[in-house]
Amino acid sequence: MEQLSAAFHVFSANISSVIKVMAIIFLPISLLEVIIGDRMLSAYTVFQQFTQMDIAAIDQTELLTTAYHVLLNYGLLMMVALFLEPVGIITIAKVVKQYIDGKEVSMGQALSEAFSLMPTIIVTGIIYGVLVFLGSIVIVPGVYFSIAWGFYLFCIGLSDKKGWDALNYSKGLVKGKWWRTFAYFWVLSAIAMLWNSVFQLIYSFAPEGITSDLLYHFLCYFSAAFVAVGETLLFINREAITFGVRPVVEAPAAEMPGEDGPAESVEGTVEGEPVEQKEEKKDE
Repeated sequence: MEQLSAAFHVFSANISSVIKVMAIIFLPISLLEVIIGDRMLSAYTVFQQFTQMDIAAIDQTELLTTAYHVLLNYGLLMMVALFLEPVGIITIAKVVKQYIDGKEVSMGQALSEAFSLMPTIIVTGIIYGVLVFLGSIVIVPGVYFSIAWGFYLFCIGLSDKKGWDALNYSKGLVKGKWWRTFAYFWVLSAIAMLWNSVFQLIYSFAPEGITSDLLYHFLCYFSAAFVAVGETLLFINREAITFGVRPVVEAPAAEMPGEDGPAESVEGTVEGEPVEQKEEKKDE
């Protein structure tokens, strides 16, 4: 609850920066998703028509072409999710980090730094996407890895990790707290889905067309931005607990992780040693 309270506080305190990120990054992404989604839906509709026809009457070349377009557009949507959306998420994470460090929030700096990480995002995104997809074939490993590696974007954006190192760093932050991490991610997702349901209700009353579709996708990124803020705070907290990376917090919120202690229990290890031993060494 303390983590969620901090997430709402930080999200509301940086709402202007969040809206700027949405306008600069997520609005164009929303437009791309609407265009690609419409093309995929059209191709899929044709493909369904083929499945209802007699096999002898089906033009095999046209069937293969239609299937190709369905898979192509689906792949493009996956590329948007793995390579473009992370730029916006990392930008928001950097804004949050600036805020809780007591620095002047510079959205321009956060944005430029996030874009400079595009090569790392692409390489790590490919590794993450392929491994999670292969794991998802068996379901359970896919769910496990999606949580264990759930911080990989923040490892890239806030801790300068790359490729496999980012995945391993994330796994280290989740180790021993997989279920707690899963529960927190689930609660954030539930809040986002609740907001999206409201947006869906508004969308249902809007006239059909690309403008309404674009608006709905754009509003859904408002929920995604909140999830990014919540995950950023948990990531910073986990670094403090696991590796002794303590954030310098001067933000006016007692709920913030690191001011009066992290919101999670600090039981565990810091830099590979029990916390109690670490403190005894400092005393000596």
